[in-house]
Amino acid sequence: MAQAAEYNQYREHLLTMLNSINAEIPLAEQNQVLVAYKLNTVEKIQKFFKWIEANLKEGKLNATEAEIVRAAVQASKA
Repeated sequence: MAQAAEYNQYREHLLTMLNSINAEIPLAEQNQVLVAYKLNTVEKIQKFFKWIEANLKEGKLNATEAEIVRAAVQASKA
């Protein structure tokens, strides 16, 4: 039960993060869905968040839509 609660919390943060990214870097709806689908464990979401953190420049994500999707797919291969 605790694992489900932790996952739900991370999932909520992921969706919030996707909305924030979308405000700066427009993401096609199918790519937003793909990212959310691929990142289906706490570990995968954490890997994706680490990638985001590593690609922040002055508080802004320095990446293209394709790079963001690629990072999510790579994180999903955990």
